[in-house]
Amino acid sequence: MKIAVPAWFSEHKKFRFALIACVALFCVSLIFFLTVLAPVAAQLQSREERYAGLRKSHADAVLFQKQKKAFAGIRAGIPTQTDMPLLVKELLQTARRQKLSVGSVKFDIPKHSAERLTMLSFSLPVEGRYPNIKRFIHKVETADRVVGIQELKMASERGRVKLQMKLVTYIKGS
Repeated sequence: MKIAVPAWFSEHKKFRFALIACVALFCVSLIFFLTVLAPVAAQLQSREERYAGLRKSHADAVLFQKQKKAFAGIRAGIPTQTDMPLLVKELLQTARRQKLSVGSVKFDIPKHSAERLTMLSFSLPVEGRYPNIKRFIHKVETADRVVGIQELKMASERGRVKLQMKLVTYIKGS
């Protein structure tokens, strides 16, 4: 079987050579793309995903280091058992500045844990006008010390509010 070739194609050898060279270059380019560039594009995608994962891991590590420093500062601010009288004194002064009368503070026996921190709870009875008690609770909640309010019991008697607060803090264990 013979393929019919146009007359102008068989007459111009330079044109024929150029056309065959272009077709050959196209075939070589196609083979190069399919064997080299396509697999590299897939590798690029997987490497970009790996890079994104590594960036996230790095960001997590940096955040952990910052949090570790902040936690060390918190841990350094946790009182020892010998600091407890100062903490109670600060709470009593805060209550008195709010024009509240304070009863006797009662400590619960600390709950020792296997870790280095021990939870200590104590009761603090205060009495006074409601706005003053409200301000005192706010002062305790926003204090620099690590003190939490575990329980509040309020009662009213002759225009005065009696508040029984159970506070919790952590002390460095012995």
